[in-house]
Amino acid sequence: MSFIFASRRFSTETKRDAIVTLLDNTVPDRDFYLLVIGAVALAISAIFTDSIAVLIASMIVAPLAYPILGLGLGIIISDPRLVLRCAFMLGISLGIAILFSCIATFFFGHVRVDPVFISFESNLYFATIIAFISGFIAAYGLVRSKVGGAMTGIGIAVSLMPPLVMTGISFADGIFASVSPWHTFLVFLLNVLGILVGSMITFGLMSFRRVYKQKL
Repeated sequence: MSFIFASRRFSTETKRDAIVTLLDNTVPDRDFYLLVIGAVALAISAIFTDSIAVLIASMIVAPLAYPILGLGLGIIISDPRLVLRCAFMLGISLGIAILFSCIATFFFGHVRVDPVFISFESNLYFATIIAFISGFIAAYGLVRSKVGGAMTGIGIAVSLMPPLVMTGISFADGIFASVSPWHTFLVFLLNVLGILVGSMITFGLMSFRRVYKQKL
């Protein structure tokens, strides 16, 4: 597979630009928190109204793919500061999602409609494979502008925010929950792992460590 990434099309300058883009998108600034809160609100609304369209919107809005890709890059280039920053961004997103969904369930859980279209009982093996492929494509898209728009597709293909929100809702529902909070949290963790491993393989094959060590 490495011959795919050995082409002259992947110049050092292109890889350097990809690294800069990724670093710029892994900063826990106001925009990041705004998108996280917005994605959480959309996911809660989608689950309460059993709306696939709104659930997809929450997946697109959620800014979680970049911290995961940044975590993969940080591991590949051995940058503990980047690893810690991206881990913090994921951790704070996790906390916001679960806390807000618990609060929403406490106050508005009684107005929910029965889930008919939205289900979190997916095959975990296939979900992890999908996440792995998505992480591979997302990392590749950072370098190849022609597939750079794939990030939106990645957001839809890999469910990150919805299972986190459902974890909080199920936790607040307690024994009345339709799905175990541990199951939905496992879905989130496996999706993160799949994207992480897929991105790390891509970054490794593209020799991002060497490019980073040459200094941006």
